[in-house]
Amino acid sequence: MIFAKHLTFSAIAVSALLAATAAAQAPVPIAAPIPAPTRDPASPANLGRMHLTHYLDSLAAGFDADRASSVASIQTRAQAEARQATVRKQILSLLGTLPERTPLNAKILGETQADGFRIEKVLFESQPGFLVTALLYLPDGQPAGKKLPAILVAPGHGPAGKASDYRTAALFAHNGFVVLSYDPIGQGERLQYPSPANPGVSLASRPTGEHGEASLQPVLLGDTFARYILWDAIRGIDYLTQLPQVDSQHIGAFGCSGGGAMTALTGALDPRVAAVGVACYTTSFDTLLPAIGPQDGEQSSPRFISSGLDFPDWIELAAPRPYAVIATYSDMFPFAGARSSVVEARRFYSLFEPASAGTPSGSAPPSVPPTPSVPALNADTTNSIPPSAALQFITGPGGHGALAPIMGDILSFFVRNLKPGADASHLILPPPVAAGAGGPRFQPTGLPKDALQVTPSGQIATSYPNAESVFTLNKKRAAQIAPANRPALTGKELAAAIRQITGSVAQPGASKAPAELLAAKSGTFVLPSKEGIDIQGELSVPAGAGRHPAVLLLVPDSIHVDNPIARANKARFDALAAAGNIVLAITPRPSPPGTDDMKAPILGPFYLLSLRAALVGRTLIGMRIDDVVRATDYLANRPDVDPAGITAVASGHMGLVLLHAAVLDPRLGHIAVDHVLASYRSLVEAPLPTGAPEDILSGVLLHYDIPNLVQALGARLTATDPLQGSDDLSQSSTPLATLTTATP
Repeated sequence: MIFAKHLTFSAIAVSALLAATAAAQAPVPIAAPIPAPTRDPASPANLGRMHLTHYLDSLAAGFDADRASSVASIQTRAQAEARQATVRKQILSLLGTLPERTPLNAKILGETQADGFRIEKVLFESQPGFLVTALLYLPDGQPAGKKLPAILVAPGHGPAGKASDYRTAALFAHNGFVVLSYDPIGQGERLQYPSPANPGVSLASRPTGEHGEASLQPVLLGDTFARYILWDAIRGIDYLTQLPQVDSQHIGAFGCSGGGAMTALTGALDPRVAAVGVACYTTSFDTLLPAIGPQDGEQSSPRFISSGLDFPDWIELAAPRPYAVIATYSDMFPFAGARSSVVEARRFYSLFEPASAGTPSGSAPPSVPPTPSVPALNADTTNSIPPSAALQFITGPGGHGALAPIMGDILSFFVRNLKPGADASHLILPPPVAAGAGGPRFQPTGLPKDALQVTPSGQIATSYPNAESVFTLNKKRAAQIAPANRPALTGKELAAAIRQITGSVAQPGASKAPAELLAAKSGTFVLPSKEGIDIQGELSVPAGAGRHPAVLLLVPDSIHVDNPIARANKARFDALAAAGNIVLAITPRPSPPGTDDMKAPILGPFYLLSLRAALVGRTLIGMRIDDVVRATDYLANRPDVDPAGITAVASGHMGLVLLHAAVLDPRLGHIAVDHVLASYRSLVEAPLPTGAPEDILSGVLLHYDIPNLVQALGARLTATDPLQGSDDLSQSSTPLATLTTATP
């Protein structure tokens, strides 16, 4: 079959390549382990990732600057309220449409009497069949009929979930608050991916892995994991408001670390929260990204930064409600970012409530004082801020979550704002805990072993096997908002959708390589870009004169790296070169790929990088498409390449990139791919996607699916061994012999 001038795809060519590959390397299983590159940022293996990270952060800096200018122009309360309305609408559109309110069907499954309060074991449905495990702390000795203030407490990212907040909840209860402490998704009794052999252990390794894994499938529908996190918290407030003991006008929310992120979401978007305390989470993107980078899925919604949003927006959306930003000086969430966010938010709050600006403490204008070394209040300004001011900055020494020295200030904030008329100077505080004493904070003494366990087995998944999960809810939602039988996009509409969804911007023929690169011969190859990101590769040029067919080979890493996949790609490269092709093997960005902290092995080393790109409206697939287009520009401009004889080959994740690129670039006369994800819908239907982050595109199923790409390419495509969403996508396969070679 003839695909392009001077190019054929034949059984003879396949046999020749099989022989060449067999001689170089025996077949390798798809899931063969590959040694992870070093995580040292300064190592050559991570140079490409470092350059890409800097590029993405530079995009973020541009969006941040535009946002800062916009916020600085706000001078009146009316303008501030207009921004609140705009930001709220933006955030909700990014998170995804919230579910409908349905009956909570709450049950009390037991209770425990503690010293000074009673704990009820609560089970409620935040969505039909989607169970939330929670503990309700009810103070003793309250007059009959008296309504009490309440606090919703969200735990940090720890496997114990709500149990880890026992001491905090008990402290609030001792001071007259009703407390609802709940398990977020993927924590405590709500593991989404429990091990069949040990249901208390997650197949996603840890809570951050659970959150990362659960975030993948909703994104395909244009939703986020934060949508589920936020709704659980909102329904928790719904539960509190219906309790006869609770004063529904005085409900607060508090959380630290991951719980701080959840509380920031809830406090910003649920106006029923009358006082908000966010600990060890608030910072700013300009300090977070170069420090620990983007965090979990609920904290990194696609296009958040490119939509003109930053951490201060969580605070400013709550204005003029009382808000405490709580930070420690040595936190992994940079303190400098927390302080700069409060500086901005303080001016915003002052447009609603002048007391939050404070009064000058001297003749000099207000400034940012040095970072204290001891607990302090409002260390963002030299102005004097009264305790009654709505916006408070509570800070103290120590690292992430070191709140013990400032718990008195935190408690005072909630007492002042949720218990009008109460004396905040007479608080019940726990005795100091000596360093190294007390054991794990989530193991209280004097309570039955199962006092903090709601379900019979300790896990919803085993106690209620028919309960919904994020996976099952998302699968049902996909059937509603992205039906499989809708008309497929074709032609220009499909190309436009690819541009929109992937963020690809490169236009075929738009880039020009320097003359010396166009004249390059065989050897190491570096393709520069205007973004300052070099694409590493290998070039082979036949000795004969005249024009030659060319093959673009996409590889996940250098063909000279010592691992099975690289060796197999080297054999493929050599076979193509021996057949008389000009062969260009490139590693699309990051190039070289490098690695990063893995929230869970099933997420692989590209999850956090994907989040970083998504925050600024980019995707790995889109940037890699641009690399393919520019590499095709290079080949088409070489004087020794037949421009009508360019083909391309790729496996695995790179094969999916190539499918997209070929739809956008007709100069690729034929492409061959193997072991590529067959459809995004199959990924939605997979209970535990493995190695999928590189392939994720926000909202893709609202526009097209992979079979639409295959259909658009028609006879230009040869595809073999497609993978389903339930397959392991973490490895590129051993390259097969399905590719176009030169005709003698």
